[in-house]
Amino acid sequence: MDIDTDVGRTAAGDHAAFARVVEAYQGRIFGYLGRMGLDSASAEDIAQETFLRLWRNARQFDPSLGGPTTWILTIARNLALSHLSRPERRVEIEDGAEPPDIPSDARPPDEALLAKQQGARLHAALARLAPKDRSLLAASYFEDIDLAEIAHVEGCSAGAVKTRLHRARARLRTILEEDHG
Repeated sequence: MDIDTDVGRTAAGDHAAFARVVEAYQGRIFGYLGRMGLDSASAEDIAQETFLRLWRNARQFDPSLGGPTTWILTIARNLALSHLSRPERRVEIEDGAEPPDIPSDARPPDEALLAKQQGARLHAALARLAPKDRSLLAASYFEDIDLAEIAHVEGCSAGAVKTRLHRARARLRTILEEDHG
């Protein structure tokens, strides 16, 4: 199902469709609100109010005027702007003061750099493994395939896959420790 259909079903009172809409948009709305300068608590409150208004007003959604993303972001934007325009809610930052933390889906720069470095180390270590070991690890971790499916692909038993995965993980751990230590 697509989100347009789910918004339409929400208008008819379909709780499951509403849950799919919330799931599809909650992270984006929260990140959007954070980038607007709202603190985490305010962003959560406004995101929740956005979805409550979506539930109450789903019948007003008109796909001919724009898609659901536009409509939902407009609700969030209007609520955020109202919140930010309240005099008691304004936060002024003095020169030299640290800006407040804002919610965002993006990692802080130091964490992003560390993750990138760790990813590079992992890829370099994987390159040193035998292709069969890389295949097993990729299937197990990156493709989310269960042991029975991996066994079928590899042409062996699930028990053999389990043993080979254990050994491949141990070899990978050894390589990473050698490179790091």
